[in-house]
Amino acid sequence: MEDEIVRWFSESILKIVEKLKSGQELTNTEAYIALTYIYSQSFEKKIEELERSLRDEIRKTREELLTNDDKIKKEVIENDDKIKRELIEYVDKNKKEIIEYVDKSKKELLENDEKVKKEIIEYVNGVKKELLENDERIKKELLENDERIKKEIIEYVDKSKKELLENDERIKKELLENDKRMKSELEAKIDEVKGEVAALRSDLGVLTESFFVSNFLDSIKEGGEKVVSVYRHYETSIGEVDALVETDKAVYVIEVKFRAEIKEVDDLLTKVKEVEKEYQGKRIIPVLAGPKISKAVRGYAKGLNVIIYQ
Repeated sequence: MEDEIVRWFSESILKIVEKLKSGQELTNTEAYIALTYIYSQSFEKKIEELERSLRDEIRKTREELLTNDDKIKKEVIENDDKIKRELIEYVDKNKKEIIEYVDKSKKELLENDEKVKKEIIEYVNGVKKELLENDERIKKELLENDERIKKEIIEYVDKSKKELLENDERIKKELLENDKRMKSELEAKIDEVKGEVAALRSDLGVLTESFFVSNFLDSIKEGGEKVVSVYRHYETSIGEVDALVETDKAVYVIEVKFRAEIKEVDDLLTKVKEVEKEYQGKRIIPVLAGPKISKAVRGYAKGLNVIIYQ
């Protein structure tokens, strides 16, 4: 509490100085505070003056002693007790005045301390009352605004939910329609690509088949055999043969595969048995042709007397 009063007293002095500088009139309380401050300053000033006076007397005495060394020494010795006594009396006298002044100031400060405390307490209580009244008012306003804001937020959220649900249904409908359309377009495109791929494979197969059959015919002609007939896509009871070439020495059953596998060797041999039934008395030679025939397939075919043509 004492620290608060000191702080309040210091702040009040600063405000009083500002009012005096600006020429404003002081209140009774402010005038009393200013007077108290002046008394305290006057008390400190009197102490300083007393100390200064004593220092001057001592300095003066020392100077006189130094100037008149022998004489003064003697006089000082003779009057030492007197000077000391006078100094003591002077100090005691001033001490008495100072103590009386201090006691008086303390008494005045104590008398007015209760008054100042009372004024401060009344002021603080008044401020507290105003703050409490404002606090209740602010709380009431905040609660009212809170309810209003909550209501607005709920209305906005409900509206947003409704809009989102409506948009969600619309978007779902649009997505389903787009999905159906895209699916239909994609399926049509896939069918188109499949057709193109099938056609490409067919063309590639025809070209591959034509290339290898033509080259094989050239190779047997070069070997001295005379070609009697050439049948493309020769039909047997168990399936089609890519080519059947009859020469004056043998009948060649040719299967052309872009990438041959072992099972296709077995299929070729099965078809050869059917051809033997139609060309009895002729030598039937199975031929597996194609650009990609693995080492395993070649070994398997050669073991069954199937000619590999690459």
